[in-house]
Amino acid sequence: MLLMLGCRHRFKSAGFMILGLNLLLINQVLPQSSDSASVDQTRKEPRFHLSVSGIYAILETNVRFESLNGMLGLKIGMEDHLRLDKYRVMPLFSARIRIKNRHHIYGMYYNLPRKSSFVTEEEFEFDDQIIEAGIQVNSYFDLHALSVGYMYMLIQQEQAGLGVFANFFLATADMGLSSDYEDINESGRIVGVLPNFGMLPYYRINNRFGFSGMISLFFLTLDDFGGSIHTVGAQFDANLTRWLEMAVGYYLFDVSIEAVEPDFRGIFHYTYQGPFIGVGFRF
Repeated sequence: MLLMLGCRHRFKSAGFMILGLNLLLINQVLPQSSDSASVDQTRKEPRFHLSVSGIYAILETNVRFESLNGMLGLKIGMEDHLRLDKYRVMPLFSARIRIKNRHHIYGMYYNLPRKSSFVTEEEFEFDDQIIEAGIQVNSYFDLHALSVGYMYMLIQQEQAGLGVFANFFLATADMGLSSDYEDINESGRIVGVLPNFGMLPYYRINNRFGFSGMISLFFLTLDDFGGSIHTVGAQFDANLTRWLEMAVGYYLFDVSIEAVEPDFRGIFHYTYQGPFIGVGFRF
């Protein structure tokens, strides 16, 4: 199970790079002005949008190592084996700036720390060492993600619209394992950058209520590295006042990475999903 930490340098350039976690600003209300809006109407559109959301995330993190011939394999479930939290409330902070009609720049930040302290119930291998059952182990996994991107409104009408976006994620993942058993104290940091592309549709029921969504995809295949990443989200929006809005919805993020090393194949799969609620401020 903890073989992942022992092999972190070999796996660094592959799976964990995708932990740039592809979360867009889903808790936001898209512009409502039409393409034919006058200069005065465009000026009335809020230039800045700030929001904070809380996602009740259901997490699943698995790493599998197998021989190249597929005969031998080892699967590690971080939530099951390392006792990391499977359910967490994850805060998300986002900001959007309208630079011109149809043109937007946005940013997003979130931090998801997880840690655990437990007594092993079964023995496992770590760094070519057998750790017996009944050993006190401390583990942690701390993920920071910062995203900056550009969005263009292909369709921009009062009742409905469609935006397309391209963004880059910068992510850092700090992880570690410690135990009094033979003075084990391992830690590491992974830094990754990942591009992402997608679209955001919206539909207005009236001036106060509406629906919006988001979908994004990214695929990558190289000689010794491949994988996929996708996100899907949907939400119900409510404009409470001229400057305050609220949204509730559901979000899914999924990434699967496969990296081939000289003597093994590593497969990393990370998923979180769950309902969210958020508030936004426009000015």
